[in-house]
Amino acid sequence: MDTKDKQIPDVLPACGVLSAFDEKDRRTLTAYGQFLRYRAEQILIKEGETQDCLYMLVDGVLHALHKVRGGATPLGAIQPGEWFGEINILDPNKASAMVVARTDSWVWRMSRAKLEEFLNNCPTLGCLLLLGVAEVLARRTRSLVAKLNAAWEISW
Repeated sequence: MDTKDKQIPDVLPACGVLSAFDEKDRRTLTAYGQFLRYRAEQILIKEGETQDCLYMLVDGVLHALHKVRGGATPLGAIQPGEWFGEINILDPNKASAMVVARTDSWVWRMSRAKLEEFLNNCPTLGCLLLLGVAEVLARRTRSLVAKLNAAWEISW
């Protein structure tokens, strides 16, 4: 079934960061954000613009891109169950990359204000969520360092 034919999800899926959350906990977290539908080629996040939301891709495929002279450099694909926006949810600022829907997609989005509300109202779940988001950030940082090291070794 195509994403455009799918109904709006009613609860976040139990995968990745949320695999330790039971359905009740996922429903609680779900209420602090909203599900958004994006069409293929639609821009979710514009590089250089203020960004203060945390996202989870529920269905579809997204691409993260970095603007360069004459186009964009692909940074990677975002698959269902993956989180993005984690840098700016922890350090609100301008987006360091652009995110574009590759296919019709469903995304769940939570603002920093709603994250703070969730942390105050559900501290145990909030800690689990932040630890999971920190793991995502750490994995991406390690991957970036590995790519930089490989590029550095080639340049010598």
